[in-house]
Amino acid sequence: MKIEYISQNTENRSLILIFAGWSTEPSLYSDVCMTGWDTAVIYDYDNLDIDFSFLDSYSTIWVFAWSLGVRIASITLPPNKITAAYAINGTLNPVDDEEGIPKATYHGTTDNLDYRNLKKFRRRMASDTDTFRRVFDTDFSEEEIDSLKEQLRNISLLDIPGNILPWRRAYIGTDDRIFPPANQELSWRRNGVDIVKMPMAHYIPLADIVKSVIPDCNTIAKRFGNALETYNDNAKAQRLIIEKLTAILNRLNISGRSKVLEIGPGTGLFTERYAEILKPSEVHFVDIAPLAPMHAAAEEKYFCEDAEKWIIDCEEKYDCILSSSTIQWFANIPEFLHNCSKVLRPGGIVLLSSFLPGNLGELDALRPSPIHYHSKKEYKDWLDMYFSDVEVSEETITLNFSSSRELMLHLKHTGVAGSAPSPHVSPASLRNIKSITYHPIYICASLR
Repeated sequence: MKIEYISQNTENRSLILIFAGWSTEPSLYSDVCMTGWDTAVIYDYDNLDIDFSFLDSYSTIWVFAWSLGVRIASITLPPNKITAAYAINGTLNPVDDEEGIPKATYHGTTDNLDYRNLKKFRRRMASDTDTFRRVFDTDFSEEEIDSLKEQLRNISLLDIPGNILPWRRAYIGTDDRIFPPANQELSWRRNGVDIVKMPMAHYIPLADIVKSVIPDCNTIAKRFGNALETYNDNAKAQRLIIEKLTAILNRLNISGRSKVLEIGPGTGLFTERYAEILKPSEVHFVDIAPLAPMHAAAEEKYFCEDAEKWIIDCEEKYDCILSSSTIQWFANIPEFLHNCSKVLRPGGIVLLSSFLPGNLGELDALRPSPIHYHSKKEYKDWLDMYFSDVEVSEETITLNFSSSRELMLHLKHTGVAGSAPSPHVSPASLRNIKSITYHPIYICASLR
């Protein structure tokens, strides 16, 4: 195997790691680029020897594996290094009559591979002739074809059990003529992985999927920024969530917590409530959008940054870390919770809200790639690693609307559709939806 960086910055601590499809080069993925992330491509499966020590430079690693790259990723990557993994038109058993490419087809392709048949194969990967000519119509030497044939043989002979990677989702092209879609679906359902079907061929532009699942801080900041003036009047569910957080804070009886860190304060609805209870002498605010003065403490500091990255290098110590309806946008929530434990003083409190699976579920069918929400158990397991007195609770909040336009305005005026998963939601697509469901989780824990 070989590795090639498409983009790299020594300051980045997040990595998009692509496992290429068979017979493709890194240039095919040159448009995969996200602010604050490096992008690297693993390709050429002539052998599986590679030094993965470069992964140690990153705290967050998202894997995107296409086609036969899914199998290679599953048997080579160290699972403990990977934050999330996504499969695109591939399975963990690529040479299989039920879960992959039928064996006769696979071996027939291998045995008869030559220049002409390789062209035919790559044509079947594309949805149309134009895509083939633009993306896959490449010349290959005899030596390169021999190498590709050897790669297919090697992959078919692999009997190494796959590592259990954190597969979040499998994308299946319903027009795939390489991996039968029904086999893909069976394989991923057996592995308990969420499936998204797309009306696409075997080749699905990877950049579109990457942009749809990795939270884009610039987009989120812009949409929440645009909603600042309308947020307070439309944030019905968010106000109910703040009421619940406030009730928990009152029950804790921890007034006089002198130094507070708030993540994602927004318009300050929660800030106003906790300031009355805690009466802090100092508050630090971190938000991706510029903030107006909060007047919550005698001493205040404001950081217009990505809090998930900011907290990694934070050298301050806090009595309390608070956040309402923010961390669901983070790329690596367990790492963030770990970093929270590092900046809390002994006995310090963390009080947060986020969202669970099913949140805004009514919109999932309208979004090309619904946002991934972690389960209650996942949060509890992560918190138990670093905190004591962990309390995790949940509730369901349903909002009813008289029209699709009213619902659309709610989404716009609160900025809750603030990232890539729902850029194409329109009033017409919402016409049959009369209510939406929020599924918040409340997290309260203290540092050991």
